[in-house]
Amino acid sequence: MKNQKIKLGTAFIVMSSLLTACGSPSSTGDQPLLGAAVGSGEPVNNEPAPASFVTLDNEELSNITDVPETKTADLLVQDDFTFSTARLENVSLYIPEASAMEAEASFCTDYTEQADGSFDVNYNSCVLTAPLVAGALTEELDLVNQFNKALAVVWFEDTSMAPVFREFQFD
Repeated sequence: MKNQKIKLGTAFIVMSSLLTACGSPSSTGDQPLLGAAVGSGEPVNNEPAPASFVTLDNEELSNITDVPETKTADLLVQDDFTFSTARLENVSLYIPEASAMEAEASFCTDYTEQADGSFDVNYNSCVLTAPLVAGALTEELDLVNQFNKALAVVWFEDTSMAPVFREFQFD
């Protein structure tokens, strides 16, 4: 009890000191000190906003808590189901224009074909970039299961040549 009185007394002294330090706006006139708060004359309403409650009857409450009992032993899984999140897909391409020069192919999964037949490609989604040898490339793509297609973009050493696009569909 004595400890509590000491704490309350200390808190009272600290609060009094803070209030006294604020003082009056100025001893030289009606102008407030720089940084002093100036009121708008409107009273401040410090009452808490009324809380709103949703009421549920017993039937509604029981519907919320009705969770069917599930046993993992009752789950059926197909024999060919795997928990693998990715798969390997074979891709092959031959670009005759690249047979006499260096070229490189990037395989990307996030792209959109435009109405004019061109592609809008997110190059941050490329899963493989590899060089073509004599215009040919055969590789395996490691694709996340959510993707069933990829776009190959072939870049030529001669930068005046436009890139070539080839779309691959996977089952």
